[in-house]
Amino acid sequence: MLPLIPAGLMVDQVLPSPDHIAVVTSPRQTSASCPDCWVTPERLHSRYLRRLSDLPWQGRPVTLQVQARRFRCFNRACPRQTFAERLSGTAPAAARRTERLSDLQGHLGLALGGEAGMRLAERLAMPTSADTLLRLVCKAGADAEPPRTPRVLAVDDWAERPKVPCAKRMEWLRRGGAAAVATARPSSIWSATR
Repeated sequence: MLPLIPAGLMVDQVLPSPDHIAVVTSPRQTSASCPDCWVTPERLHSRYLRRLSDLPWQGRPVTLQVQARRFRCFNRACPRQTFAERLSGTAPAAARRTERLSDLQGHLGLALGGEAGMRLAERLAMPTSADTLLRLVCKAGADAEPPRTPRVLAVDDWAERPKVPCAKRMEWLRRGGAAAVATARPSSIWSATR
């Protein structure tokens, strides 16, 4: 077993080439449950090859070729007749990249943006498009918890907006639920701006 392969997979064969590495794998789990009725089937329906991009090895892109299985659900009450096994901890259903590659590319997109992140990802042997990096950033933002309302704001945070006087902005903040307003100016200046 190679330590750099996701834990849920077993290596069957490694196919290196000068500019790419293909790793033929199979799932470690012996069976899968139906995602609708949770019945574990006894019969295999078919097999298919699923290709997943993974983290690079020694500057070369890696493709995992997973021998995935489809099972037949014999529960008569279940609307699903066949289903593919899930690769939990490795890749979501219908994904083309592993979760760990997706996470790393998302961080590249968050730190550098689309075009610069794409160029760095290419140099790191994780090629992807700028649009994909931005999609990963948006997906990560949608999954995160919503930002909380700030509890303390400084007057100088709002001092650059010239059309609305500072005192009026601070009153808006107080009405909006800010618990405390910290000022970097002496109170005499603050009362003079009212």
